[in-house]
Amino acid sequence: PQPPVTREQIQSKEFQDKLVMLPKAMKEYGGIGIAAPQIGWWTRVFCFGIEGTNPRYPDAEGLPLTMWINPKLTSAPSSTETCWMWEGCLSVPGMRGWVE
Repeated sequence: PQPPVTREQIQSKEFQDKLVMLPKAMKEYGGIGIAAPQIGWWTRVFCFGIEGTNPRYPDAEGLPLTMWINPKLTSAPSSTETCWMWEGCLSVPGMRGWVE
């Protein structure tokens, strides 16, 4: 894993420029989320959001764009509630699946 991003790195112009580039790349490729390593930026950052409509996810509701730096993912409590939707990965173009 990559080391955590420092406050000094976050405040740098180079980092800020790459933060701007990340959602642009996501939108260019029709995604609703993208991680920095998917565009060759080896750091602990990803963004997620649905602004307006997305043809790859026509039934998805809008979500504000959110940038995540040094995310810590934890498992959620068990639930029996599920949903079905299309899912894909911008790193594997054209590969999509209907998942629960």
